[in-house]
Amino acid sequence: MNLLKIIDNPINDIALVTVLRSMIGGFTDNELIKIRLESSQKGFYEAMCEYKEKEDADKELAEKIKNFQSKIEEFRKCQEYMPLNEFIWKIYQDTGYYSYVSLLPNGILRAANLKILFEKAKQFEQTSFKGLYNFISFIQKLSISNKDMSGAKLIGENENVIRIMSIHKSKGLEFPIVFLSGTNKQFYITDINNNSVLLDQDLGIGPKYINYNEGKTYSTLAREAVKYKAKKDLISEEMRILYVALTRAKEKLIITGLEKDYKTSIEAKEKLLKTYGDETKINTNIIQNYLSYLDWIELVSLKSEKEIIKVKVYQKNKLLKEMLKEEKEEEMDLAKELEKVKEIKNPEIQNKIQWEYKYKKINNILTKSSVTQIKNMKLDLEEEENHEYNIPEYLKEKRELTAGQKGTLMHLILQNLNEKVEYDMKNIEELLSSLKEKGTITEQEEKAVNKEQILAFTKTNMWKQMKDAKKVKKESPFYIYIPAKEIYNEDLEEEILVQGIIDLYYITKDEELILVDYKTDKVKEEAELIEKYKIQLDIYKKALEKALKRKVDSVYIYSTNLGKEIKIY
Repeated sequence: MNLLKIIDNPINDIALVTVLRSMIGGFTDNELIKIRLESSQKGFYEAMCEYKEKEDADKELAEKIKNFQSKIEEFRKCQEYMPLNEFIWKIYQDTGYYSYVSLLPNGILRAANLKILFEKAKQFEQTSFKGLYNFISFIQKLSISNKDMSGAKLIGENENVIRIMSIHKSKGLEFPIVFLSGTNKQFYITDINNNSVLLDQDLGIGPKYINYNEGKTYSTLAREAVKYKAKKDLISEEMRILYVALTRAKEKLIITGLEKDYKTSIEAKEKLLKTYGDETKINTNIIQNYLSYLDWIELVSLKSEKEIIKVKVYQKNKLLKEMLKEEKEEEMDLAKELEKVKEIKNPEIQNKIQWEYKYKKINNILTKSSVTQIKNMKLDLEEEENHEYNIPEYLKEKRELTAGQKGTLMHLILQNLNEKVEYDMKNIEELLSSLKEKGTITEQEEKAVNKEQILAFTKTNMWKQMKDAKKVKKESPFYIYIPAKEIYNEDLEEEILVQGIIDLYYITKDEELILVDYKTDKVKEEAELIEKYKIQLDIYKKALEKALKRKVDSVYIYSTNLGKEIKIY
């Protein structure tokens, strides 16, 4: 279609480049880039014309352009006098496109689709409209409306294939073997049960009664009558559909359905059949009590004296065990075959068997990570499951805070401290109260805060430095690329994008850059925190030095549990 478009009008960049890049044009990406770079402001066809006339142009590419344009010009002359369908077939033959698509995967279908385009052109020629432009417009309109533009159908009615279809679609057809699946699915009666108004052509309208004063609705006798008839009609229709399904097979009919408790279900049905005595047919009340094909088939199987249906029950657990057993046997067979192949001394076969992916080490490397993940990988620790769900406020109040929640809360309070204020216990209580009023923390969280630990932080040497600092920055997010070999101890060239948040950094009045990380872990000694978090602080240090383009003078951990400033560097 794009080729037809540029034969009609070459000033169509998308269609033109599509054809140039295809086997019809035979141009490479680099050749198309060369043409475009020479004339970036003009249309692609003009750029081609200019390029072929250039003195310093690639001779081979210029010749390629001339051949392509002469081919298009030849087609343009042919379309003026040839019938459209013959013209399209000529394109297929001259370009070799028909033979080309036939050799591609699913080539028979591709070739059949080209034949459909040929047939469409033949039909178009018989109308009052003529010309290539009108044909292109006609095909575009068909494509937009999706009418009469389906792909070619290669399978006939008598082909030896498996067909999947609805019961309705199978009406009037017969097959050697038929599978009737999903028979446990319940009939759709939701509308009958839930709709406020039910309609019937004989009984009329069946509405619900609404009591506006009490805000309640009640079913009416009229609605119950319409509902009963609608359900009866639905069951009759489903019986007719089931009859169609059961009469499609010539030789064998296999019916499948799932049941949670087959034994209980059968016992209940047997009890009902005995209750209604020795009637020849199954009682209507029993039929209306069940609303799936599987239930009806089971009732017939129980009622009939002859074994007209052979029932086989498969248990899920047993099936899974059998499947696993088969898989293991297949794996063992494959392993045996592989051992046999390994004994072959042919170097080419051995090279293929022993081949390993060059970048195998990269497969398990994260492209993006957090500082915590890297810390855990380095220390060979299992990740703690601290995933927090969005818990409703009324539930939060009743639950005790976890260690993770308490840590987050402590960070939040330290973040909201004002270094210009001289804090005492009263000031801290006022701060917590204001955060609660704003909705930043809950009443339960306010009670859970260790105020003594907060006050202890405001008496440290660090806090005194922050009072006179030239710059104080809290909760600073960052992204940094870290060489993968530093984390995985492998000879890798790749980098990992790492993200994190620096709790605090400040520049003192003496121009020293201090990095601080708060920790709320319950530990007995400083060494525990240093060993656990040194890797994390190394990354923070690198990120801060890269961002500020200067050296970090000191790195600290502030332990709220120990009430200490712990110097790392």
